[in-house]
Amino acid sequence: MKRIRRSLFLVAALLLAALPVLAACGGGGGNGGNGGGDSSQGAEGGNKITITAEGMAFDKDKIELKKGQTYTIELVNKDSVAHDFAIKDLGVQVDLADPGQNKSIEFTPQQTGEFEFICTVPGHEATMNGTVVVTE
Repeated sequence: MKRIRRSLFLVAALLLAALPVLAACGGGGGNGGNGGGDSSQGAEGGNKITITAEGMAFDKDKIELKKGQTYTIELVNKDSVAHDFAIKDLGVQVDLADPGQNKSIEFTPQQTGEFEFICTVPGHEATMNGTVVVTE
């Protein structure tokens, strides 16, 4: 009887220890959301693109831009952990945003093509990525 109690106690302790890990892995499973280009006119006449990070995912998996136009990319972090946003091949890096923070950067794409965007925080790239399409 003591052996059964000890085994049950061990199983319960292991489940309790794993609970925070499982909770951190839960959340939005995927890169769903608005797949089209989501640029809107900013106050200065420039294009503003808002990317929201929540549930270990971005709310967009595709962003469409025009070569030579200036854009402001704003990262809104609604998650419980820090995130950033990068388009490495275009040299774009939005600084790390802590939970509840917004960060932004202004840039002008100078080449056409398809480019990957990611969160560069270790382990986040697997679910926090998408494609930037720059056209003429």
